[in-house]
Amino acid sequence: MSMINQHLKRGIGLPASIVICALAFSITPAHAAFVSYSFTGMTDAQDPADSLPVLGSFQLNKATDGNGGVYNGAVTNFRITIGGYTSVFAPGINGVTLSQGTALGGGPSGDRWALVSAATGPMLNGTVPYSFDLHLDRAGGGLFTSTALQDPPSFGKLTQARWRLFFEDAQGTPFASIGSIASLTAVPLPPAVLLFGAGLVALVGLGVGGLRNLRDSQK
Repeated sequence: MSMINQHLKRGIGLPASIVICALAFSITPAHAAFVSYSFTGMTDAQDPADSLPVLGSFQLNKATDGNGGVYNGAVTNFRITIGGYTSVFAPGINGVTLSQGTALGGGPSGDRWALVSAATGPMLNGTVPYSFDLHLDRAGGGLFTSTALQDPPSFGKLTQARWRLFFEDAQGTPFASIGSIASLTAVPLPPAVLLFGAGLVALVGLGVGGLRNLRDSQK
């Protein structure tokens, strides 16, 4: 874990870029199935000075069908930048799981909103990324009332928020970079998109009115 953190620090010196995600939208944005989220955090390190900033994003398809709190394929467009290194979404195991009364590790049980995404990216000191996960936990439960697919819970309800990016070497030996999440927020639709959607609705209305007037004039 600390070795990967050192590799991330020394291997690539490019500055971290801010992730910008575009929401999929319909003419009625409130009914859109896709919602984009961005998150920030840090890598774990014994010395806080060795921690690296983390920026990430993903898109949640809230129309995904599932069973027993498991929603395969609900996650797309995952991306995480750790320092100057970036890993992105790859086809594979991608989804969201909602669990109630599950073991959270370290003893307590509770509720968990979890995301997993297959990952890819450039080689880093002989290893390549293959999987990312994100755990939003509340010890003791009460995080949600059902395991129906829903937005990530608000930060005020959480007792722990963690992420992990897994790497493997040529022999398949796994390594992990892990850390905490400091914020997770929905990415709003840009004002220009909202205006564009409103303009389309207005044009459709005008078109219907024009057709009605044309029919009336021909009677």
